[in-house]
Amino acid sequence: MTGLKIGSLDVTIVSDGRVLLAPETMFGPAQPAEWRPLVQLEDGKVPFSVNCLLVRAGGRLILLDTGTGKDEPSFLERYGPGSGLLVENLRALGVDPSAIDVVILSHAHADHVGGATIRHGERIVPTFPRATYWLWQKEWDHWTTPEALASRPFLGRKLTPLGEQGRLTLTEREDEVAPGVRLIASPGHTPGHVCVALTSGREMAIYTGDLLHHSAQCRHPEWCPAFDLLPEMSAASRRRILETAMREGAFLLTAHLPTPGIARPTAGGTWEIGA
Repeated sequence: MTGLKIGSLDVTIVSDGRVLLAPETMFGPAQPAEWRPLVQLEDGKVPFSVNCLLVRAGGRLILLDTGTGKDEPSFLERYGPGSGLLVENLRALGVDPSAIDVVILSHAHADHVGGATIRHGERIVPTFPRATYWLWQKEWDHWTTPEALASRPFLGRKLTPLGEQGRLTLTEREDEVAPGVRLIASPGHTPGHVCVALTSGREMAIYTGDLLHHSAQCRHPEWCPAFDLLPEMSAASRRRILETAMREGAFLLTAHLPTPGIARPTAGGTWEIGA
């Protein structure tokens, strides 16, 4: 867990663990000769961290994404036992789930909403019982159709209960959720994917959600993984956010680059990946 100060904002990168994914799903039409020199494989797969952010802003505790969770057998099969650690790592920081005021979901893929709810006996309840959850309206509209729920049944346990229990705020605007914490529309990976700008004084960072999956995309924003639903739109969003961050001198806080997942702009127009 890594702590940062962005002006008056306190930010902690909290690991949910790590997963391994097949490289052929990652780099779209790019050929192995292009991506292989930029990628370290582990057992033939690309290692990915699962990073979430805890932000203290205006007296409120805000969580950005919720990791994979621990109560979906299909997630354990897909991701293995090395993820789903968010809640225990929050508790190691002295933060109980009941202390979270706001949860921002960048989008509704399993490794971002898996920890949003938890089974409590026969019921499914919010993991963060006092929190208001934020989601972009188009994301909700896309994933709550009968067809989407039939193809991804976990969404009926991880997403729709938040709406049914009155815990979800849907928006179509780049709202400031708390002082210095603002949503940025960045569609393409999914129809309603959002990044989050963290700004205080002259300092700025951007949580990228799944806009970036690998540091190679900083050099090749046109490289889109197989799970980008709208690749051309995703590449355009990625270019825009990278250009904005470089212009503003903002560093990137990423969901999947190696923990702590920080990318800092350099004077030479490149990105330094690391702590």
